[in-house]
Amino acid sequence: MNRRHFLVGLGGVTVGLPMLESLGFRRFARAQEAKAPRRFVTFFQCNGANMERIWPGGAFGALTAGHFGADRTLAPLAAMRDKLLVLRNMHMSPKGFGQDTNTNGCDHQKGTAQKLTCAPLNSASFATGISIDQFIATQVNAGGREGMTLGVHSVGSGPTGSISYRGDNKPVTSEANPRLAFQDLMGINYSSPAQRDLLGDRRKSVLDLVHADFEALNARKLSKADQAKLDLHFTTIRDLESQLTPGGAGTAPRCAPLDAARIAQINGADAGGVNVYGDKQFKTVGRMQMDLIALALACNHTRVATLQWGSGAGGPIFSWDGMSHLYNHHKLSHGNTADDSSGGAVAGYQDMIAAIDSWFAGEYLYLLERLNAYSEPGGTLLDNSAVMWINELSEGKDHDFRDLPCVIAGSCGGALKTGRFLNLSKNADARKTNFPDLDAPHNKLFTTLANVMGAKATGGGRVTHFGNTSYGLPGEYTQILV
Repeated sequence: MNRRHFLVGLGGVTVGLPMLESLGFRRFARAQEAKAPRRFVTFFQCNGANMERIWPGGAFGALTAGHFGADRTLAPLAAMRDKLLVLRNMHMSPKGFGQDTNTNGCDHQKGTAQKLTCAPLNSASFATGISIDQFIATQVNAGGREGMTLGVHSVGSGPTGSISYRGDNKPVTSEANPRLAFQDLMGINYSSPAQRDLLGDRRKSVLDLVHADFEALNARKLSKADQAKLDLHFTTIRDLESQLTPGGAGTAPRCAPLDAARIAQINGADAGGVNVYGDKQFKTVGRMQMDLIALALACNHTRVATLQWGSGAGGPIFSWDGMSHLYNHHKLSHGNTADDSSGGAVAGYQDMIAAIDSWFAGEYLYLLERLNAYSEPGGTLLDNSAVMWINELSEGKDHDFRDLPCVIAGSCGGALKTGRFLNLSKNADARKTNFPDLDAPHNKLFTTLANVMGAKATGGGRVTHFGNTSYGLPGEYTQILV
């Protein structure tokens, strides 16, 4: 990141800045014929969906208000329809149901570990290849930095706890603690006595530590647009801090004060961090993680981010925003009171699953709105991104891998068609098709996105087949390209 695009404070704390034309970005862009960078975000949901309501209510083609009726899962996204690309009839590759030669792992493990890797599982049920987020990130991020990988709820360290992979049998454990993710984003090191005293004992904000640089920046007479962008950026930082700091005004759960024991706990934690959050904080923590993603993308901390909501065969008991469920997400996906389906039937579970899906649509909208609030050359941060909402399964009760729910928001810098509802298959409904006739593997979507993001195949050149070449199909979905 260029020196003029971040503020430096005491102890080396850094606060990244969004693109500011007043700092010369417009002149730089004109001189270099540069554009805002493209970004890729994954929004991952577990346990399948209510397949009767998940798709837009209308014919394939241009998205209209009629596609987003009140009975549709995607209804909360109606106002964003011009920025959406809804893709139907893709199937997972490698497949589930024992349809491919590799039969390692259960359907939940396949649905999680294979989703972003498009690679079969090993005997321990971990994926045998790199995931699309890390494949892109290590090529487009400065210094080959890994993509930002965050989680909500206890995602765990097993095969259903990781959708992101560095490579064969190398899962990336999502950071489930937004406090630790915030520290990383802001360059905070709580093992430093100076930073600990200033940020902990004295309850100062990271913005206080960069006060001198901030005043110097304001003295440059920023444009109204840049000032509004900074106000949004810094307000988000302060709001996050108020929720993450002990004694703050937010409603999120408080981490313990950072005494010596707490510092030792954090420093000794595994890659997943210290998960102090439970079901009741699912929404609050999720929104903090999405705020962090927006900040990280806006200030070029990363160009790739992945958010995993819970883990396969798990999930919270949804008891907020009008939902008052008695059983966790996985149990409801099977319409049963027990995870192994040995219990009793849950009456009306289909409506409960639809309510959960609609809730996720609202959270997806929250992320899109955060990204859309940042203006950049070529539109907004959202316009310069591809934000993919994808599910572990289609029909959770059947553990189905066909007709995977998938929505992409943003045109990724004008490369992707938006405002469209597209069928990627020759089949009208892939879930009613015999297995040998499936023709729309999801690895082709990732091949397309890898090339759109500017990633290269090993040895250079365009990517022709993302994932294990023994599975899926080569080529791109050209119908989603402008």
